[in-house]
Amino acid sequence: MKRKIIISGAIGVFILTGCVQNPLLPSHLNGLKTGQKPLIFKTNQSTFINELNNKTTQISRNSYMDEFVLKSDIQCQKYLNNPDVTTKTSDTKNNLYMNIFDTVSTVFGIKYITDTAKGMLSGGEEQNRLENQQAYKNAFSPEIKRGVEINRVRYAKKLQKKQAQSLKEYPIIDVQKDILLYDKQCNEEYGLIEINRALKAMQQNINQPSVDNKPKINIQSIKNKVTKVTKEVEKREKVIKKKIIRPEENNSTKVNEESNVTTTKLPL
Repeated sequence: MKRKIIISGAIGVFILTGCVQNPLLPSHLNGLKTGQKPLIFKTNQSTFINELNNKTTQISRNSYMDEFVLKSDIQCQKYLNNPDVTTKTSDTKNNLYMNIFDTVSTVFGIKYITDTAKGMLSGGEEQNRLENQQAYKNAFSPEIKRGVEINRVRYAKKLQKKQAQSLKEYPIIDVQKDILLYDKQCNEEYGLIEINRALKAMQQNINQPSVDNKPKINIQSIKNKVTKVTKEVEKREKVIKKKIIRPEENNSTKVNEESNVTTTKLPL
């Protein structure tokens, strides 16, 4: 009987440890199964020291906000680095890529490359478009993450200014709305918006040079990646087309050969 208790105890420990969630990951990423595609980031507050409740004072509210921004930023980076995280393609996202290509074309004068890139995201079969968009997303990944960071830092400064307000001026319900908006900005689209913003700043700086207009994202890197990925995708599509055409050519050759064969009847 004693031996059975030890074994069942070990099994219980195994089950408990196997179900323990990672407190640094957003709750919807814990226990992620194959095939699941989480689309929305949400900060996991299970390990927070501070909280919002009826006893919250202005000081404790501000402490909660500081903790939220700090831990949300850590979780957001882990979320963006997670290869299992996939966001749906959308017209908004597609337009953001198109805007990037247009501005790169204007700033660097590589219209042929950018027109080809736009065609790869707007024409052809849907599966090819999705694969092509994924190729650009993978290439822009560092800049997208940087863009998300820039956007959230900008918003965090607004939240910090609100901390000077009293609970009456800035009540808990408004804090909750703001943290939901802060979570919402941990998203690829916000990163693409910042890339577009940086490109526009560079374009403006060319026309009206100013230190203030210096982009916070490496625009030369964006230009190089647009060129590189476009050429790689174009090359891949040509290979795919050849593979589709070759079987047809082989079949037509075989038919022609068979039609040219002459048969001679042997005497019985």
